[in-house]
Amino acid sequence: MTSRVVITGLGVVAPNGVGLDPFWSSLIEGRSAIRPVAAFDAADLPCRIAGEVRDFDPAKFIDARLKPEKRMSRATQFAIAAARMALEHGGLPLEELSKRSSVPVVLGVSSSAMDVAQQPPRPWTAFAVIPHATASGVVYALGLNAVHRTISDGCASGLDAVGAAADEIARGRAEVALTGASDSMMTHWVFECFAKLRGLSTRNDEPDKASRPFDRDRDGGLIAEGAGIVVLESLAHASARGAAVYAEILGFGTHGDPPSGAEGSGLEIAMKLALANASRMPGDIDHITAHGPSDPHMDRLEAQLIRGVFGKCASRIPVASIKGVTGNPMSVGSVHQLIAACLSLKENRVPPTANLENADPECDLDLVAGAARAMTLNTIMVNTHGFGRGNSAMVIGRV
Repeated sequence: MTSRVVITGLGVVAPNGVGLDPFWSSLIEGRSAIRPVAAFDAADLPCRIAGEVRDFDPAKFIDARLKPEKRMSRATQFAIAAARMALEHGGLPLEELSKRSSVPVVLGVSSSAMDVAQQPPRPWTAFAVIPHATASGVVYALGLNAVHRTISDGCASGLDAVGAAADEIARGRAEVALTGASDSMMTHWVFECFAKLRGLSTRNDEPDKASRPFDRDRDGGLIAEGAGIVVLESLAHASARGAAVYAEILGFGTHGDPPSGAEGSGLEIAMKLALANASRMPGDIDHITAHGPSDPHMDRLEAQLIRGVFGKCASRIPVASIKGVTGNPMSVGSVHQLIAACLSLKENRVPPTANLENADPECDLDLVAGAARAMTLNTIMVNTHGFGRGNSAMVIGRV
């Protein structure tokens, strides 16, 4: 037997806002949050702009006795903040959650805490730098009895974490779970690495126009940071406590790129698996929130794969990427997409792809551009692709 899994709480830390209201309003308005890098001196780099989280105050979310700014990575601080917001938003008191014998906490990260790794070693550095420090930090700061896991497979990490946590509930091993992702890679060394790949936009003089998914004039993506945490529950548990339900997780699929395939080609298999596991046909999908990182190759390939999977239905399914606003916050991007999809279901609106002014002819889909689109939404697919050739897709819908 399996339990139906629903999303009841949303917490977000993003370049375009800390909290749901600023996050959602900027997405709907297509207001870019890309700015000149402030975390370090980027004057010698070809890309000097990014999606940084501004005006974040850890003291609002973390007990000062834990010394967050001294002993925690920025990603761990973000994750704790987003977790607290998700629990509050879901109306699930922390006091109640902390009494449970075991709560799954499953988080995605793309790498180790590079902001910690590049500082002089201190007694707590060995603990703060490891990928698992983020999930561990959330559990400790919130005082939970938890089974905590960390998933790290590039940008797919966040959606894969949600899929793993949903499986815990679906199989009856838990009634409530905290899951999502957190990342902060704002260091000179990381930007140097991406510069070597020539994968970042160099539109430094127009930062708010630089990330432009599916646009013919895109010249690369942009590094961003943030966190996204969601509360998952069994439908029975959520109903029993009278919780507001934002979406049901209907299906999930994940698959690597075939050995002979191009980078990102496994997304086709992931989308097919997600549809099959959701028991949905291509015509049942009302909207696709695309990975769409503003990368010349990946945007084009994703459009082609969507056409391959959805066939004649592809032309009528609105497709959009939120990364024109946020940039690419690594593992967090897919969770921000998932949160945006939940809000789209609530409001029956699809945020536009910011800066999509002249669509790439090879991305011949119904791309949402210019303004948000009001429409009836019942079922949405979320796509993601990560370095290391991992790909995932999730289908969510109304209950």
